[in-house]
Amino acid sequence: MRRSLLLLLTLLAVAGCSYRIQGEPVAAPPPPLAIATPRKTAGVDPCGLVTEKDLKPIGTLQVQPAPRKEMPNSCLFSLKESAYVLVAVPYRSFDESKNVQKKGREVETSKHATWLSCGQQEKDMVCTATIAVTHTESLLVAIGMSGATEAKARDALEPIGQQALKRMPAA
Repeated sequence: MRRSLLLLLTLLAVAGCSYRIQGEPVAAPPPPLAIATPRKTAGVDPCGLVTEKDLKPIGTLQVQPAPRKEMPNSCLFSLKESAYVLVAVPYRSFDESKNVQKKGREVETSKHATWLSCGQQEKDMVCTATIAVTHTESLLVAIGMSGATEAKARDALEPIGQQALKRMPAA
């Protein structure tokens, strides 16, 4: 009986030793943005980041690549096969694209964080890849293909984005 009472008192003492954490929980910091090789964006010609060879799996150039007035630092590649590729550098940050394009998803392009977003725009399937090249800037590579599926547009976009990234000078 004496042992039981001693055990009970010990259990009560241990049970009473709980404590409460004061304050609000702190969110864990976000993981670092994957940028295998930071790239320079100043002075980079977006029309020089994609070649006819890169576009060959999709089609042939209809006209010479040209900057787009509606979008600073961009170049449009129009193809005979009812497709186009748009490149822009520098472009907004990875995080901005993530916040604006809510239906996109994070993927990687040559070990660089990439925000990929695809959707139907009239008869074109359009996919955009915002490839992080610094913490505040990115390389945008977009493709529009008439009558294509999302998978087809996404698969055509990936190697073009890899080549454009590779052509950018390291920081």
